[in-house]
Amino acid sequence: MKDLFEKAREWVWLEGDPEKDRSKGLAVFGVLEVLLGILSFSIAMLLMIGVASAGLGGMKPIHFQLALGFMFFMTGWFIVMGWGSFKACRWARALVLVGAWVSVFFGSLVLGLMLYILPDIHELFIESGLLPAHGALSVLYYSALVLFLLQVVFPLIAIAFYSLEGVRATCERRWPRQSWTDLCPLPLLVMGVLSAFGSLTFFLGFTTNHVVFLFGHVVSGKVGMLVLLLVSVAFGYVGWGAFTRNRNTWWWGYAIVLLTTTSLMLSFSGMDMNVFYTHMGYSAEQIGKLKQFDPFNPALFTMVSCIWGIMACVYLVWVRDCLLPEKDEVEVKSYQQIKDEERAAEPSKRQAPRMRLD
Repeated sequence: MKDLFEKAREWVWLEGDPEKDRSKGLAVFGVLEVLLGILSFSIAMLLMIGVASAGLGGMKPIHFQLALGFMFFMTGWFIVMGWGSFKACRWARALVLVGAWVSVFFGSLVLGLMLYILPDIHELFIESGLLPAHGALSVLYYSALVLFLLQVVFPLIAIAFYSLEGVRATCERRWPRQSWTDLCPLPLLVMGVLSAFGSLTFFLGFTTNHVVFLFGHVVSGKVGMLVLLLVSVAFGYVGWGAFTRNRNTWWWGYAIVLLTTTSLMLSFSGMDMNVFYTHMGYSAEQIGKLKQFDPFNPALFTMVSCIWGIMACVYLVWVRDCLLPEKDEVEVKSYQQIKDEERAAEPSKRQAPRMRLD
């Protein structure tokens, strides 16, 4: 079975020939990523049209703007990565792999969360009268299928393609100069990118009135702002350590995950949702509308925090061997340097002595 899988992989991806040029495959994936960027922009436009016609409901305007900004960010990301893949840039290959792994990590979590609350969303659509029962069910199944394809299937296919030795060799042949992404192994690059996003926690706090969960207590305002500032600095330090391959920062990252997960689980397990919404600055009318959506409850938040903590801890254990002491220097060689060294290391073929027949 294993041999059959290897033959199928070689037939589909031509992995058996690492010298084969993969520019066409990179161009195809580049076009697909540009199309995903256009799709993200279309979704942002549909969100704006929907809010303009139906209103925000119980959502605060700043949260809608945050979701809209995320869709615009994804638009720019896919278009830039698509252009880089079309040009076979070395940095584009590395960043696409990073984005694909992050998408699988969070996409599987979001997909499971969506399937968990799917029945309640269906009832909400029916009670609101926006869609009939069959229409609401079709829309929800279609949304789940699209999420599964975009967040899980396409990233896995991208990982399978961009991880090929031939793809890496093609990018190095077309761009022989060293890229900044070559200085850090891909697992640590993922860790650094996630930590960089985590360092934005302080700025995201302005959208939630700097609400922080501290081991069963909810704080906001100036105290929450100070806590989020410390968390952002800690994430920034971990991200810098991942890019520089500093082993000491691994312990900081592990401590952040354990403390954050423990604090969230203790806070959510006995939290009153009214207190949570009040700290976030919601009005009584908005809280009433949000309370109608039962899936957003402490049990759900506790479960998500636990799953996230377990996944983060497993990932940190996996990437630990990629870290080196800060004083160590890692030499990154280009494709041409590696091939020249291999040719130089090949032993000279000696001609076997001829046998003489007496």
